[in-house]
Amino acid sequence: MIAQEEQLNASLSLIEPLIRAFDQEVNLAPSRFSALIRAHAIASQISFVTLQRMVLRYYYFGRTRLALQPLTPGVKAGQPAYDAPVVGLDQSLPKRRGRQSILTEELGRNDFIVTSDDIADMVAALEACLRKGPTFKTTAHEEYLSRQFQRRHPKIYAEYLAGKRVEPVTLKQYRYYTELHARLSEKLAQNLRTRASNPGYLGSVRAAGPGEIYEIDSTGGRLHLVSSGDPPVLVGKPTIYLIIDRWSRFVVSAYLSLKSPSYEEVRYTLLIAFTSRETRFQALGVDISDKRWPIGRVPAVLCPDRGADFMSESMEQSVVQDLRIDLTPLPPLCPDGKAIVERLIRELKRRMASSGMKGVYADRPLDPISKRVARKSEAAAVHSLAEAYRFLIEIIDDHNHRPHTALRRRRILTQAGVQPVPKEAYLWGLEHISGLRSPPLTDADYQRLLLSVDTANIGKGVVRYKSRAYLPINEVAFDIAARSTARAKQISIRVDKTDPVEVFVPCSGREWAIFRATPGSAQELAGLTLDEEEAFRTETARIWARADHASRVHRVAAKSGKKSPPTKRSALAAKVSKQEQLDIRTQESNDLKRALSGRPQRPLAEPVAMSTEGGEDWAALEEAERIRNLEIIRRQRRKR
Repeated sequence: MIAQEEQLNASLSLIEPLIRAFDQEVNLAPSRFSALIRAHAIASQISFVTLQRMVLRYYYFGRTRLALQPLTPGVKAGQPAYDAPVVGLDQSLPKRRGRQSILTEELGRNDFIVTSDDIADMVAALEACLRKGPTFKTTAHEEYLSRQFQRRHPKIYAEYLAGKRVEPVTLKQYRYYTELHARLSEKLAQNLRTRASNPGYLGSVRAAGPGEIYEIDSTGGRLHLVSSGDPPVLVGKPTIYLIIDRWSRFVVSAYLSLKSPSYEEVRYTLLIAFTSRETRFQALGVDISDKRWPIGRVPAVLCPDRGADFMSESMEQSVVQDLRIDLTPLPPLCPDGKAIVERLIRELKRRMASSGMKGVYADRPLDPISKRVARKSEAAAVHSLAEAYRFLIEIIDDHNHRPHTALRRRRILTQAGVQPVPKEAYLWGLEHISGLRSPPLTDADYQRLLLSVDTANIGKGVVRYKSRAYLPINEVAFDIAARSTARAKQISIRVDKTDPVEVFVPCSGREWAIFRATPGSAQELAGLTLDEEEAFRTETARIWARADHASRVHRVAAKSGKKSPPTKRSALAAKVSKQEQLDIRTQESNDLKRALSGRPQRPLAEPVAMSTEGGEDWAALEEAERIRNLEIIRRQRRKR
């Protein structure tokens, strides 16, 4: 106690000249304040930082001498932390340092203590992810929890998944320990990605509520699609279209296409946004529901960039005049005008690159290394748009249910107790925020206007489109089918190419005629879009030609290898009675069954020795042989 008192007096006497100097207000100026402390530190041969901290603590705690008491030193960098209790201070179990989670009241305190083995696991998880390709530490943290942490602490991991405890190792902890202990090679360090700093929050990306302003954009997906033939044929890279609500960050639509960017592809992006997810994606084998991904509301304003597919006359005619949606293209050199959808595209490419999915490459192929990675990814494992769609929808679903920083700042959501996730904010805002600009037409009208225009043939009451048969299902369709002739006639139809099970025939002044695909045609369309079918048309023709060629080669080879047997004059068949003919037929059938079952064929009787001595007539011998054979057949029939 005496030693502590002397230490406090010595500390106070050390900073006492500075305290007297700072009693004069002119010395509190920033330039004078630091200069006086630095001069006194040089004269006293003490560190400037130590002296500055002592002065600040003295004033912060109300000019009390106890503020100068030295603090207990913590664990040094590079040493294992909390493996054993500190002797002399507390003999209880070691406690976890740091701030507790805000969910402590609900899930309990986080009592997990990081050891040296855990730090080694964190570094190993980061290096394993970096060896696979470009990686963010957020992805490596999730990989560590799901693999290394699960193996080392299975009980704690099970409680964490069951929602009985908070996250044992936070992302902040993971970043701290990996930055401190990870010694990455130059090759691995090149794959470590960091987030760019946020330049600020601009008024150009503001909206009054959900469903008012949607941002739309397209990007080339860094994903190669190949066919499943032998050898596989490179189909190309798809174009990804995205629509996101500016206010809630809710992704309203996502569409993949193998065609060049055009308004036709934009049309399908809008169609997917405002129609049922279940009927549209279940046909592609994508497990999503309208409850998990709600149907979007038609916006009042659509904000695209100045791409050719968004600035076409068809886009203006259909969106502005037909759909009556305000189109507000961005002015030139305005990259932050739709920063929300641009950020979504960056996040989408990052998630695809870190997923380990074959056929995906992370960086734009500019240098030799990135070009080599892009060439290797051409041997992709994804064989169809449906498989790529399933992966895309998983990312979109995760985005719509993940907390967003921008929504955390919306106090209106906090007051209402709404979780700061895009889906919840979007649905709550549509129901509770009024006074928003709304579109003039109904959702059903928009769905009809967004269908693609095409031609089909109708004859004998059946519509044929893309070589598939469609039958009428409503009264208007039955009327059109009844008036059709035997000779096929071309008609104009509306069709949804992502789900072409039904085609519509527009009729002026009444409801549209609906024709539905036959069960056989619907089975052919299962899990296939018309765009994908058209993209694979060349490959389908190639596979057909290859099979036809191989079959014909086999037939020709079989014919050329055969030699015609020498012609031998066959003896005239003898005629017998009906009963004898029936007996012989029965015997022949039994012999064939015995041979097919693998049993040896038994002779009917002992072979008859034929005499060849002179004087006997051959005709008489043949007649005697025939009579003996018939007698044997009669005896066997009597035995049965």
